[in-house]
Amino acid sequence: MVVIDEARDWGGAFNRRWGPSAHLLSDLPGDEGTRELTAFAVSLGIPAEAIQHRGRYSEHFDLAGPWLEAAHAAGAQPVDRYALVAILRRKRATPGPPSLR
Repeated sequence: MVVIDEARDWGGAFNRRWGPSAHLLSDLPGDEGTRELTAFAVSLGIPAEAIQHRGRYSEHFDLAGPWLEAAHAAGAQPVDRYALVAILRRKRATPGPPSLR
């Protein structure tokens, strides 16, 4: 499942340009999660290369502006920060190459 947290202003250059941003990620670990996440992003018109931390448990896309609405409309499930952290912890605990954790 692809999830998205609440948009926040993190105070960086990205937010100054685009406004509040959210994290888009898959709750699936490993390659399956990477495939699900990138396919979802590409379906919105976001280049796969925009992924951050590709192949790691923390891989995600930062979304702001019209991409937030598009992600919600396409079915990204909203989660609060506690659910997001729980997903990341579960993915990190999943066995895999140590270099990807």
